[in-house]
Amino acid sequence: MLQRTKGLLSKYFRLRFAVKKIATSVAFFLLISLCTAQNLIPNPSFEEVHVCPTGLRLLELAKYWFGANAGSPVLFHNCGFKAPISPRSGDGMAGVIFLSEIRSSLEYLQVELTDTLVEGEEYEFSFYIRLSENSLIAMNKIGAYFSRNGLYSNLWVRFQKQPQVVFEQMADQSSSWQKLKAKYIAKGGEKFITIGNYFAKHFITEKIVNKAAKSRTSYYYVDDFYLGKERVDIPELPRSTEKIFWNHVVYFEKDRASITEDELLRLDQFIEQLPLPIFYPIKVEGHADQDASIEYNLQLSQKRADVVKARMGNFNLKNIYTSWSGEREIIYLGSQEEGKSKNRRVTITVER
Repeated sequence: MLQRTKGLLSKYFRLRFAVKKIATSVAFFLLISLCTAQNLIPNPSFEEVHVCPTGLRLLELAKYWFGANAGSPVLFHNCGFKAPISPRSGDGMAGVIFLSEIRSSLEYLQVELTDTLVEGEEYEFSFYIRLSENSLIAMNKIGAYFSRNGLYSNLWVRFQKQPQVVFEQMADQSSSWQKLKAKYIAKGGEKFITIGNYFAKHFITEKIVNKAAKSRTSYYYVDDFYLGKERVDIPELPRSTEKIFWNHVVYFEKDRASITEDELLRLDQFIEQLPLPIFYPIKVEGHADQDASIEYNLQLSQKRADVVKARMGNFNLKNIYTSWSGEREIIYLGSQEEGKSKNRRVTITVER
């Protein structure tokens, strides 16, 4: 009876995974039909991170992005360091100072394109911007400089460059995202874009938006960059504030830290139904029963957590955090062997 149940469960997970793959393919082709243009900006909404940010000035943790001068923009990501507002899409965005009353305290975002631009070709360049509610000043003339090589300075200074794209409109929206969009005709060979403020204050139009602001700066959130052929905008979908969890339990045999074939199959099927890639923390916690000493059970629960983490690493999963509690968190207190088997486990939790 047990083997039959496991067989049916295995068929169920395979069918579920197949349906998910079909649904994902359909969604992908629908997206392609809405927008056939290729985005030359990699990681355009700061979703991909090397590791989760834990504080300020960590833009370089976002793949392909970095600051161009000594000022360092902030990477906000739901897997770690979060902003007071939600990203426009996904889980990541950046924060950057475009204007400050402190002399030369300006920051620049820089990204290397996936391909060089073609001479004479017209490209659409756009991104979404939102003024921080704590900013005193809104401004215009945010610029984008296209170049063959990246800009870099080890000083916190304004670059003396003439940006080819200048957004003249006032970026003064703090309660919603504002799209900045322009055309750019390539000279040929451009490989980098550097976004920021290239103008002295007397060339910029400033607007006081919050007299009570403590920060006398123009601090902006930015998200969803695009460079490519003109495209049809896909409307922003409403964001859900409801937390989503994925949970799984791997059970072990008595006094063992190796995973049985049946449990290995269940673990692999669980991983396959996760929405990869995952940027959220994955918590893996080992447990044991009370059949040995406290010290021994603690070590055994650690070994169990480590072997599950190693298996999940084969699927290129990152941000896996292990812990172990030995017999401290048992769920069955009796002496029946079937009940005690529930204590020999590793719990996996993924929270979005």
